[in-house]
Amino acid sequence: MAVVLKGLRVLVVEDRGLIAGKITRALETAECVPVGPASTLKAGFDLLTSEGDGLGAAVLDIDLRGELVYPLAEALRARCVPMIFVTGFAASAIPEPWTTVHHISKPFRDTKLLACLKAALSGRPAQPAPSPAVLSDAYSRAVATVLETRNLIEETRILLPKRGAPEQD
Repeated sequence: MAVVLKGLRVLVVEDRGLIAGKITRALETAECVPVGPASTLKAGFDLLTSEGDGLGAAVLDIDLRGELVYPLAEALRARCVPMIFVTGFAASAIPEPWTTVHHISKPFRDTKLLACLKAALSGRPAQPAPSPAVLSDAYSRAVATVLETRNLIEETRILLPKRGAPEQD
């Protein structure tokens, strides 16, 4: 059975404006109806409340500038709303009970985002990552620095596309 995205109302929760815009444009291209974006947990809850049972799915960044999205994800799960995580976190850093939520890493291509959304809508859980090894504090800080740098590079890439070349998915 094919998953239909046309007309699907999708909550978007992403704290970085350029990435939120990229997600929104990808959803609009697939004829979804983006709801948001929300850049904070509170704004995400406000949109969830205002939408009632109208949401068909959600695209969530895990880390909203230091505020984790899991309470909102729990509320969505309670309403049986399929969701995906778009994150800079490694799969092994996603804690239980969220390891079976479909996710993609930043930076991402629009086609990957939409494929991940379709997988979540299909009802099949994602394959959980292997258990993470215990990380030293220095290693954890280094990973966080690399992820922040990757986010900044992605924002720059979105903001400054190559002249004369259309964005590739």
